[in-house]
Amino acid sequence: MARGMWPNRPPRVEGFPYRGYRRYFVTLTTDFRARVFALDTHAGTLAVQISPFFAARSFEVLAYCVMPDHLHLLLEGVSDEADLLEAVRAWKQRTGYDWKARTGARLWQPGFHDRVLREGDDTRSVVRYILLNPVRAGLANAPCDYRWLGSLRYSLRELEQHAGQWVPEWKR
Repeated sequence: MARGMWPNRPPRVEGFPYRGYRRYFVTLTTDFRARVFALDTHAGTLAVQISPFFAARSFEVLAYCVMPDHLHLLLEGVSDEADLLEAVRAWKQRTGYDWKARTGARLWQPGFHDRVLREGDDTRSVVRYILLNPVRAGLANAPCDYRWLGSLRYSLRELEQHAGQWVPEWKR
């Protein structure tokens, strides 16, 4: 597929500020769904950067999961200055620049998918959904068997005991 043939970037909610004390479920996909993070060295390099990078931009990383060809993040703004669009832009720019310097290739597809969580959305269920991603993909038998995921707010034991199931809107 030629570069210009990518579908339109995922739309943002028109008029929504994407700033402040909000929670966001974000998915970034590698360029042409290349399985670059199937290698532990690449996944590990990315994983260790996630929390400090977003913390410096006023976000708490509630959960993350580095899959072979994409990255899931559940971010929560912890100040009025938390700007999701700028934080994701800067993340993709920094990690993409480092990747291209090492490999000569692009790292990320244009754009990203996001879901703004509402008041009624149970954060633990969304975290559990993210952490079960490698299990659903057949990469692990349980979240604790997969190295490239985590939650800074909840232990895996807490999440495994949580009965709530969250279904993303695109699967409803």
